[in-house]
Amino acid sequence: MGDVDRPITEAAVRGLVQDWFAALDRHDDVEALLNLLAPTGLVLHLPQATVRSHDDFRSWYQGMVATYFDEVHEVLDLRVQATSPLHAEVALKVNWQSRMWAPPSANSVWVGVDTAEHWSVVLRDGRPRIRTCTVGGLTPMPGSAAPRATESARESAAA
Repeated sequence: MGDVDRPITEAAVRGLVQDWFAALDRHDDVEALLNLLAPTGLVLHLPQATVRSHDDFRSWYQGMVATYFDEVHEVLDLRVQATSPLHAEVALKVNWQSRMWAPPSANSVWVGVDTAEHWSVVLRDGRPRIRTCTVGGLTPMPGSAAPRATESARESAAA
């Protein structure tokens, strides 16, 4: 049965959102996260980088799990709108809190931000997958350290 025979549902997209943040918080193996991303047309505008392929995601994720730990993502608001049988648009407000360690610092620091995110989700092989994601509206919580930029983000800003 093809994807068109079973249209995308709000419940399935909400499940994707839950699975995505739970996998990030647990620091699941990168392949588990790649299974939640579209294989083609991928564009993730993240605070530290723009990801356009599964290889880009692998590099970004490796840096994130080496820097952030004790992560907790809490979805504060979630709106899903199916735009076709195969596509949905998702608007999220997320609170993210973590510990961050940047070598050679002797201690980690706490980071907490609220974000506004927009996802475009596509149905592939009977499951919704993230095709595009834009993380914006980063609002630091009082007392939070600034999230660390990756080398690629600093290089992009300098270009």
